[in-house]
Amino acid sequence: MNRGLYISATSLIANQKRLESIANNLSNMNTMGYKKDITITESFPEVLLSKINDKPSIRSSGENEIYYQTDGETHTAHTEEGYFMVRTPNGISYVKDIQFVVDDEGYLRTFYRNEKNEYKVDAENYIVGPGGNPVQGQGGNLEAMIQGLVYNPSPRVIGTMSAGVNVKKVVVDFSQGSIVETGGKYDVALNGSGFFKVQGDNGEIYYTRNGAFTVNANGELTTIDGYKVLGQNGPIDMGRGQEINVSMLDVVDLDNKEYLRKVGNNLYQMPEDIEVEEAPFGGEVLQGFLEDSNVDSIKEMVEMINLLRNFESCQKAIRVQDEMLEKSANEIGRV
Repeated sequence: MNRGLYISATSLIANQKRLESIANNLSNMNTMGYKKDITITESFPEVLLSKINDKPSIRSSGENEIYYQTDGETHTAHTEEGYFMVRTPNGISYVKDIQFVVDDEGYLRTFYRNEKNEYKVDAENYIVGPGGNPVQGQGGNLEAMIQGLVYNPSPRVIGTMSAGVNVKKVVVDFSQGSIVETGGKYDVALNGSGFFKVQGDNGEIYYTRNGAFTVNANGELTTIDGYKVLGQNGPIDMGRGQEINVSMLDVVDLDNKEYLRKVGNNLYQMPEDIEVEEAPFGGEVLQGFLEDSNVDSIKEMVEMINLLRNFESCQKAIRVQDEMLEKSANEIGRV
């Protein structure tokens, strides 16, 4: 298969999904409490390329030269000879450089940073040894251990190549939006990291940043879509025209909010297989205010323009590859 076609096609697919996220962000730029989506892409595993008929060069034996450094929780290593191996959901990737942290179980994993600039281990990716098994480095000499992780392939190997890019995940940017004064009787904004808790018709628990509340026919405080706002003791009964008091609200923070998933109506829910880690809310609850969306329309438009240009480049690349295949079929075949 023509690798150029495959690489260009995967780029088009990834850019299409990024464009969908940007379009959704722009359509919700005026939605109170909305948090923008960020699409994270990753390359497919780096696979080894080998010579077929050429005589292999003689590789000198000896210890691999490793460059290793550590900065607090993070570690970086580079090898001049051989490759490090990283196990991903798409297969083993052979790379010259690795950046990793040691997780709670001692395994070496790649990492990413959340909106608080905290290091979070990548749950899918393990650094593995030459045998293909994840390695543990807790309490040991990591620099010496890294030396033994280098895989030296056959002398016929001339390098690596990726098969393109893939959309890894869509994450939510929970950074603070601007606070807007409305004077509304039931409008409440959160200044700081946290969520209002609301309840669905079947008792399911959701989280939201949109504090534009109202009172239903039963006198209960609800979201504008009819979900019951929860207080410390369950749904809040407003009685006869009772004023809302911020102390009534059950406002919490989440230590693992990176796992929250959007479910519509500006609500978030934790997946069934992940336990909610609630923590006390440490910010301010402001009555008569609402939090605006954190979408920057100018940045989103610039990103959209860049994506469209990338689309054009990938289309041209596919067209060139197609013309080359046509020539190989119609012209070279006649020689």
